[in-house]
Amino acid sequence: MKRFIRNIAIFGITLLIILLIEDAGTTLAFHKKTTRKYAVWNDIIHENIDADMLIMGNSRAWSQYSPQILDSILGTFTYNIGIDGSCFNRQLARYDIYRHYQKSTPKYIIQNVEFFTLGNTLGYEREQFMPYLMYPYFRKRICKIEPFSFGELCIPMYRYYMNNVYDEYTKSDYPIVKGYFGVKGVWDGSNIKETEPCRLEIDTNTLRIFTNYIEDVQQEGIRLVFVLTPLYKDVMRIILNLEEIHSIYYNLSDEYGIPILDYTNCRLSQDTMFFRNATHLNKTGAELFTTQLCHDLDSLGLLK
Repeated sequence: MKRFIRNIAIFGITLLIILLIEDAGTTLAFHKKTTRKYAVWNDIIHENIDADMLIMGNSRAWSQYSPQILDSILGTFTYNIGIDGSCFNRQLARYDIYRHYQKSTPKYIIQNVEFFTLGNTLGYEREQFMPYLMYPYFRKRICKIEPFSFGELCIPMYRYYMNNVYDEYTKSDYPIVKGYFGVKGVWDGSNIKETEPCRLEIDTNTLRIFTNYIEDVQQEGIRLVFVLTPLYKDVMRIILNLEEIHSIYYNLSDEYGIPILDYTNCRLSQDTMFFRNATHLNKTGAELFTTQLCHDLDSLGLLK
């Protein structure tokens, strides 16, 4: 019996060592990735940013605001921390983690605001968090918005086995530079007329944390700008409460003295050649939009 128990113990310890080595190797591999899900987290965790201007938002941030263009025209050091498919609860978590690990205060934040900002994201692409759960602050902050199992938090390799980190989409994911990637391709406008109109959620808790965020960044002396990026013109018909959502941002703009730049229905919105789908600009549209944004920011006199 003692021999059996000893053999079980030896097997368990050996397995644990193997899993710890595999976990360390897998984590290191993800920390070297330059694709969309991991590149920005890697730059944040390893303190490779220290920007004076941040872009915040979701996919309509990371694929539509070019830091290279902003830097070349405005003379800033810009980084895009947009996080795909994420409402403001996740955007704020990424910002808080950025501030913790970078230990520097940006001078300006360009906050992308839209129909999706004030919802609540849970579960989407949660695999992106797995390589960083050993970092105490990251772990603490992410656990506030995303539930994790005991195995994911405590058992080596379990979080990688149980999440979709090796999917084909990840292997062909977009390479990110300073948080941005302009996606090529032209949309033909297909299916937009058949899309059923809908109303989008406004989560009261997300609105509360968004308002608190505004107050916090203003207390730090950070200049905040709201930007509504272009939408293809027919989207106005589909999102029934779009004006209601936009009015929230305009009211906050008035209350807190925040400049708001509205490109919802600009010239780019009139032509599918600038879009990769109804709500996302393609590379050509994104870089035309970013150039116009630079000139408008300069006209506001915000950048000293």
